[in-house]
Amino acid sequence: MNASAAVLKINGLDLMFPQSEIRTLESASDVDATDPGEKSVGWISYMRQRWPVYCLSEQLELQATLPSSRRTCALLAVEAGYIGVLCDDVSIMKQVTGQLYEIPLAMKTAHTPIQGLFANQQGLLCVSNANQLAAYVEHRIHKA
Repeated sequence: MNASAAVLKINGLDLMFPQSEIRTLESASDVDATDPGEKSVGWISYMRQRWPVYCLSEQLELQATLPSSRRTCALLAVEAGYIGVLCDDVSIMKQVTGQLYEIPLAMKTAHTPIQGLFANQQGLLCVSNANQLAAYVEHRIHKA
């Protein structure tokens, strides 16, 4: 891995994405909670359209309520447009270098958005990308 990355902090979970996939960061107070979409907590406006915003737990479960610690909405670029993810904080890591480790078999699930693990000074980061996270959210929405 050798690129800039954005780390979304969600409680004790640190999700690392390529920085190029983050389109904008908005305040959680800008999320319109009026008539949210299925399993979303509301909408964020970007490029003259409304995009769904999701709130995940540190176990990557969809949450219907917003913890007060979720102050930032990261808008991620995906194939179908954009999705918003609420997080406690976002940090940018410039020129990330290091090794990506495979997820232990015991942690792998069929639809996990986690591609691997990356160790740095702050601890262990879970590496993902916007399209995988969007597919995971879609799976969680339609899971029986």
